[in-house]
Amino acid sequence: MAKPLDFRDQRTWSDASGLGMENSAVQGAAGMDLSDFIFVLRTRIWWIVASAILGVVAASLITMSMTPVYTAKATLFVSVKSSQDTAYARGQFALQRVGSYPQLINDPKLINQVINDLDLERSFQNVKANLSASNPADTVLLSVTANAPSAKEAADIANTAAPLLADSIGKLENSDPKTLTVNAVLSVPASQPQFASAPRKSVNLALGLVAGVSLGLLLALGVHKLDPRILRARDAERQLRLRVLGSVVPLSKQGSRTQSASSQIGYRQLVSNLLMANDGRLPRRMLVLNTRTDTMIDGQQLAQTLAALGKHAVIVQGDDLRAPVATEDTERDGLAQVLAGTSDLSDALVRVKSVPMAYLPAGPKQDSLRQFDVFAGLETLIASLEAEFDVVIFVASLEGQPVDATAVALHSDCVLLTCRERRTTYHQIKRSMQALNAVRVGATGLLIMKKPRFYQRQPKG
Repeated sequence: MAKPLDFRDQRTWSDASGLGMENSAVQGAAGMDLSDFIFVLRTRIWWIVASAILGVVAASLITMSMTPVYTAKATLFVSVKSSQDTAYARGQFALQRVGSYPQLINDPKLINQVINDLDLERSFQNVKANLSASNPADTVLLSVTANAPSAKEAADIANTAAPLLADSIGKLENSDPKTLTVNAVLSVPASQPQFASAPRKSVNLALGLVAGVSLGLLLALGVHKLDPRILRARDAERQLRLRVLGSVVPLSKQGSRTQSASSQIGYRQLVSNLLMANDGRLPRRMLVLNTRTDTMIDGQQLAQTLAALGKHAVIVQGDDLRAPVATEDTERDGLAQVLAGTSDLSDALVRVKSVPMAYLPAGPKQDSLRQFDVFAGLETLIASLEAEFDVVIFVASLEGQPVDATAVALHSDCVLLTCRERRTTYHQIKRSMQALNAVRVGATGLLIMKKPRFYQRQPKG
């Protein structure tokens, strides 16, 4: 009966398997480290890109919908005349007093005068909020700044408000013209600005980009956490507490074998990991349990890998949905007829001399085959195959015909669950593990079918 393999030295296993699995993954670490974030960025990059584009588009639309604001500035020069003081004293007096003049711009009479002179269709509060004055540090200058929806209106408001502010200063200070006179002269008139001061398009687009990327990162992390599919070996081990023994390219739908170097390395890695985990001994009875129809192994590739170790293998197809070995005759007798007693095992076996290996297909549907016949004949069948072959490999599924995978698991030394990268869900694997636990059989490990590369470079020669 199959049971989970005893991985005595986890550090040696992790280093030798080449799968990049850390001990923390086996222990079920819940947090995410740098490699997890990099993986999320690689696999969910389109979420981030799409969110960034949406952020920029939203910022562009908002910016376009905003009313442009133009800013114009007029400058007043404040001077002091006094017959009794020196030039230095007059300058110090001007510096001390000029800092209080900007507040005069809020005079309601001044603002109403600006509105009346320019016949503005704007409220008092609006003009007041967009009209200001300031005194640059350590200068006798006054800057009058006006904001308006058009460049001409902004310049007109600034040029109208500046002389009115100068008059207000004169009325306030020149109470005794014989002793002291303060003059504010429009030294630099406001000109029409060429560009709007608001909204700042570049800043808004940058903020939209940052907000979009940030939202994309949050979405990518959230989708990654909620994704029920198996994405990589490390996550599978962490979630299922089950060793990943290898990753290979799945058999194509046409039944042809993948000859790429990565596929060969994957099956060699699988066999090496089985040997390492089982003290150098290869299980004689193996069950490959398919969780989906697209997780079928390449039986001929696996048998060829075992043949390189001097092991003569036989592949038994227990599931009639898909064949692990491509054959031209799909209607010949197979496993169903052997278990029903209507065909001999030697006649049903297909021998492939080029590998070398043998293959026992599922055979046509046998209506007279009962579950009792399956359970009664399995041990005898496996024993007969063991007498001739070094390794007997059953390929089956939970609902497969003619043989259910749980029935084969009772007679197996090793049970491998297969899953498809980015397609198989954790629920499908857990369902298979629960079915095995129901007959008190433990899963040995997990075999991941990688996504095939359609544009893989062919080896030279």
